[in-house]
Amino acid sequence: MYQGRPLNSDNFIVAVALGTPTKNFFLSFDTGSDVNWVQCEPCSSCYPQQGPTYDPSASSTYEPLSCSSPDCPWPEDCAVSDKCLYKIRYLDQSISEGYLSRDILTMTPTDRMPGLIFGCGQNNNGIFGMTGGMLAFGRSNLSFVYQTANQYGNVFAYCLPTVSTEGYLALGPDPSYASAQFTPILPGSLPFYYLTVTGMSLNGQPLLTSSSSFAKSGAFIDSGTVISRLPPAVYDELRSGFRTLMSQYPLAEAGGVFDTCYDFSDYPTYDHPSVTLSIQGGIDLVLGSANIFYPLYWNTSRMCLAFAPTVDESKLAIIGSWQQKGTLLIHDIPNGRLGFKPGACNN
Repeated sequence: MYQGRPLNSDNFIVAVALGTPTKNFFLSFDTGSDVNWVQCEPCSSCYPQQGPTYDPSASSTYEPLSCSSPDCPWPEDCAVSDKCLYKIRYLDQSISEGYLSRDILTMTPTDRMPGLIFGCGQNNNGIFGMTGGMLAFGRSNLSFVYQTANQYGNVFAYCLPTVSTEGYLALGPDPSYASAQFTPILPGSLPFYYLTVTGMSLNGQPLLTSSSSFAKSGAFIDSGTVISRLPPAVYDELRSGFRTLMSQYPLAEAGGVFDTCYDFSDYPTYDHPSVTLSIQGGIDLVLGSANIFYPLYWNTSRMCLAFAPTVDESKLAIIGSWQQKGTLLIHDIPNGRLGFKPGACNN
């Protein structure tokens, strides 16, 4: 797994092979969605991607999913043909449309998944960079993790890479996970992994608004959302305190979702306050520079506070991938829990 910058994407990428003979694809790794898909020929509307799109006619093991199949979740959409259609709209309004299919997906020479259901996307538009599609690890029957439950027991773990640590995806249980700190996966609408955030602190001082605001909004953790979204009251308090503690550095022009940016081009080194995210189960994620600052336009001299507010206090907070980097995240679905091992990605 690696950062998708070479593919013009802020998401994290998994390399897989699909079909017979195999063709390689670079897919975004997303725990907040439930349909695997690749751009597929013939494409009515496809974005440019690294390498060729998937061609069903070139794979001897390809099989379209019919509307009469018990695995087709939307048979009511089959009026035009017997192909099981799908349509996905993501939180950022990106879309993928096409029909569900089966083929062999290969992760490694020993990790092969015959008959994996995936979307053959013929109309795809949005913020996908030059990736070939999506590998979905959300909580539903169509996701990769649920389809491979017989092989891997509905358990997976990952480390998202930083400049100094490599990233990886591990499938199946492992005895080393027992030493992690765990928090319950809360019930809620699929495909998200909900959890309880109990508060945030800045330089060890709790943010006064955080406990009540997170309790009101709720939260989920998502590898497909880059920047964490906080309840507006929490974000305002974090931003105000952060700016005060960083007052020795001049603010720079904001950009995109970021409103607190600094130009460090005249500062070979710089200090910053610590930010801690607290989660039910006594879990304290102490965030480092790689989690706190986002390089605007990938300019490492112009760094922004890597958080943004939700639209209003009622919207779910999101722990995004930027704040997950450097922590081993364990999804133990049979036991209904999420595990955290900060610093374990260095092992």
